[in-house]
Amino acid sequence: MVRGRSHSGGRRRRYRVPVSSARDLLAIVLLVAATVLGTLWLPATWFHDHVVERDGFLALTEPLSEDPELQRTLSDSAVESILDGSRLPGWAEERLTPLAEEQAAELTGTGVYTAMWEATMAELHGALFTPGPSDLDVDLGPAIDRILAPVEDVLPFQIPRPDDATVTLASIPDVPLLTHVSVVTPWASWAGPAALGLAVCALLLAAHRRTMLAVAGLGAMLAGAGVWWLGRRIEAVVPDAIDQAAFLGPIVQVFQEHFRVAMMPQGVVLLGAGALVTALGLVLVGVHRRP
Repeated sequence: MVRGRSHSGGRRRRYRVPVSSARDLLAIVLLVAATVLGTLWLPATWFHDHVVERDGFLALTEPLSEDPELQRTLSDSAVESILDGSRLPGWAEERLTPLAEEQAAELTGTGVYTAMWEATMAELHGALFTPGPSDLDVDLGPAIDRILAPVEDVLPFQIPRPDDATVTLASIPDVPLLTHVSVVTPWASWAGPAALGLAVCALLLAAHRRTMLAVAGLGAMLAGAGVWWLGRRIEAVVPDAIDQAAFLGPIVQVFQEHFRVAMMPQGVVLLGAGALVTALGLVLVGVHRRP
């Protein structure tokens, strides 16, 4: 009878070992998936809210309307369009040029410029997510009218308007990654809760839960480090064709700075939380093993 019980207990122990190993292996797989989702969660959510979403994009680009370089690009384009389409004799054009440039410099503080900037940024947002390269075209008609109205009060002649006041400010390169990423980013906000749920399932499933708690903390630390690195090195991720492009480049660089400011502190917080969980898991493992 004793020998029978001994054989039965041995079989149960041999059965438990592969089952426990399989449970721990599956738990590790779940934790790896949780780490990947945790790494993507914050960057993808930020990207969706501030780049993919039109309102978020326009909110970030609104302060850029006060950038002197971008202001000069729009105002100079308006003056060039006026001079190219004026069809005036040389002496009249010489009188027109300094007056038009003076009014163009004052254009940036008007509602006309604000509306033109918003329309330009809306056009840019659409171009970024349009497959294939595209031109950033802007209608300068309202700006031209605003510039010429006070000029015509000074000059003794009427100034003809251009037949077509639409100009191309920049060429937007094709970035297939933007289009592909925009398809999945609406689900980005669920990546965090999904990662937490996978981690909880892994702990419930694992045969060695204290050890898996420490492993879960390591996964959170890896996710935090990934978020921090991505924020720190975002300019290396964005193609040069975008952040070095004419007109588009300065705008993209501002987005990169906002992303950096948002991600680096959050990555540190996530890394710190993971360190605490890892420490807790190791303490529990040590307490459990203490005779």
